[in-house]
Amino acid sequence: MENPNSIEILEDDIKKILKKGLQENTALSGINIGLHGGTSIASMFKKDKGFRLTEAEIAAATSSLLFLSSKMLNGILNQKVSFNSITGKEKIIFSVLTETITAIAFLNRELAELEGIDQYIKKIKELALKISAIVETSEVFKEECFVAVKRAIPNALMIAIISKEGLPLKIQSVMPESMVAAMISAIFNLSQVLSSDELEYSIIGAENGSIIIHKLDDARILTVAVPEARETKLGKYIVKIKQIIQEEQH
Repeated sequence: MENPNSIEILEDDIKKILKKGLQENTALSGINIGLHGGTSIASMFKKDKGFRLTEAEIAAATSSLLFLSSKMLNGILNQKVSFNSITGKEKIIFSVLTETITAIAFLNRELAELEGIDQYIKKIKELALKISAIVETSEVFKEECFVAVKRAIPNALMIAIISKEGLPLKIQSVMPESMVAAMISAIFNLSQVLSSDELEYSIIGAENGSIIIHKLDDARILTVAVPEARETKLGKYIVKIKQIIQEEQH
C-alpha cells in the first residue's frame, strides 16, 4: 500500500468533491465511495446518516449489491449494470459501479422528486466517474487488498473477499461465487459461535492443502486457499495476510 500521507491526500481530494456535491445538491444527504473489494475510501454525510451501518459496512453492502445486480442483469438481459436504485418512503438510495469504484448516494425522496430524479442520477454518475478517474491512478487502487494478496501469495488456489452476511464481493475460484461465499460465511459464523473469544481466523486443513479464513474487518471476511499443510509454512502465509490487512486498515 502507499504511505499514509498519500492515502490521506487521496481521501482529502475525494472529500472535497463530495463536499461540493453535497453543497450543490439539496436532496443529497450523503455519499460513500468504496473499491470493488468492499474497502471504504471516503464518506461524507450532511448529518447523522440515520442508521447504524459503519462506513466499511456501507461500502461492503454496496459492492455486494452492485455485483449481484450486475450478474443478474447479465444473465437475463446480457447487459452490464451501471447503477442500482432503491426507493423507500423517505429516501432514495442510488448506487453506481465504475471501472474502479462503487459509489452510493442517499437522497431525500421528497426533495429529489421535486427537483427531478433524472437530474440527480446524472449528477451522481458524473461525480462517481470523476472520483473513479482519480482513484484509478492511485496506489490505493493498484494495491487494494485482493491484489495485494495475489502478489504476496502467487500460488494461492483461491482468493475470496465476502461480506459478513455471506455475499460475494471479489472472488477468484473455480467454484460458483455464491456457493463459495455461502460456505465461507457458514464456517466463519459457526467458528465464531464455538469460540469463546472474538474470532480472528480459522484454518481448514487437509494432507496437501489448507484454507485460511481470516476476519478482514467488521464488514468483510478474507479467505485464501494454499497448497500447503505444514504448520510452519501456514504460519508464514498467515503473517503475510495479517500484514496486508494492517496496511489496508492504515
